[in-house]
Amino acid sequence: MSELEIFRKSFIGGMTKQPLIQRLVDAGIQFNQDARILFEHCSFSPRDRVEEVTLVKLGLSDLRLKGPCSFQDIINRASNLGLGLCPLYLGAFLRLEYFDQPEGPYLTIASPRPENDENYPTGFYIRNFENSLWLRGYRAQGDCEWPLDNEFVFLK
Repeated sequence: MSELEIFRKSFIGGMTKQPLIQRLVDAGIQFNQDARILFEHCSFSPRDRVEEVTLVKLGLSDLRLKGPCSFQDIINRASNLGLGLCPLYLGAFLRLEYFDQPEGPYLTIASPRPENDENYPTGFYIRNFENSLWLRGYRAQGDCEWPLDNEFVFLK
């Protein structure tokens, strides 16, 4: 893989947690319980200043992985390609920018685990499902199998 295609450039930060969550609510974004738990974690703490980030979107085949593979396998492969993990709050900003997400598979935001507890939510994914936009928390436990059509977002 010679050159990684840029998925999008996004602006993150510039508002605190509560106004960000309110913007999501006002936009009609749907959440699951794991997302609500992640909102309360100290890692979900946007920076005061706005920052532009460059994002790459890759599927398992782009990472040259075949299932089953663990979340750590995915992160390790992306790291070998020079990609970084996203801050936990990036998913909220991306959800607010990506209203035209096609319906179908979800887009997992690769971020550091907020806790070293497999029973605690790992991070966020965004999805357009049945004409509803979602920001959902997920749990990556052990060697869970990722769907082959799943895509991941990393920092370039």
